Amino acid sequence: MIRFWGQSKFSVEPLSPISYEFFLREKDGDSWVLPQNFSQFPPSQIADLLLKTVPAIQKNFKEISINLDPEQFIDQGFCQALHAIKAQLQPIILSVELTEHPATPMISNQQILAAAKNFYHAGIHLIVDDVGFGDNQIERVRMLNPCVHEYKFAIQNFRSMHNMDQVIPALNFWNHEANIHHKLFTVEGIENRDDLKMLINYHVDMLQGFGLGHPVYLPTISERHANSVLPFKI
Repeated sequence: MIRFWGQSKFSVEPLSPISYEFFLREKDGDSWVLPQNFSQFPPSQIADLLLKTVPAIQKNFKEISINLDPEQFIDQGFCQALHAIKAQLQPIILSVELTEHPATPMISNQQILAAAKNFYHAGIHLIVDDVGFGDNQIERVRMLNPCVHEYKFAIQNFRSMHNMDQVIPALNFWNHEANIHHKLFTVEGIENRDDLKMLINYHVDMLQGFGLGHPVYLPTISERHANSVLPFKI
């Protein structure tokens, strides 16, 4: 069984939850875990789960996004399935996040660009996740810019690499890129007040991180009566 968990994204002024990033998790015994193989879930199954989940979230949320690895992103079935249901999710706006994960076998930037154009023409917002990391480097991001709605900059990647001294130069660069290309700019990985203070002189549209809110179980419409959830595993 699969379900979505959601982590809130927050507006800056006021600091308030306004959207969800959806994470797909699979039930394993008494917990929910990261699926070992996302390709086992066809686009139609993901779309159906969205239809069962989105109507149950808070009415003040304006947008939801789902992560797509490059293999899923270039699969026309995902674009077609999401386009087919996006009107049924209104007034919630549906976005997709292109992850930075490398693909095996390798997927060319031209394949990524063609897929991005398909999502753009389908009216589905494109978010480039973890800009500057993995395969989402500047060449790819600039190539995709005509189709991109938002950049996400991940502080947590610098922590995991024990390289926090590089946060400010990278933040300067990507904040500038977002400004000159007129993209929304989200900073994720916010864990404490120091992280917020670091951003005071930047134009940031949204914030996300464990310091603001952990992922929560999102019941389907038929499960809204449930009064308990299971542990979340990253």
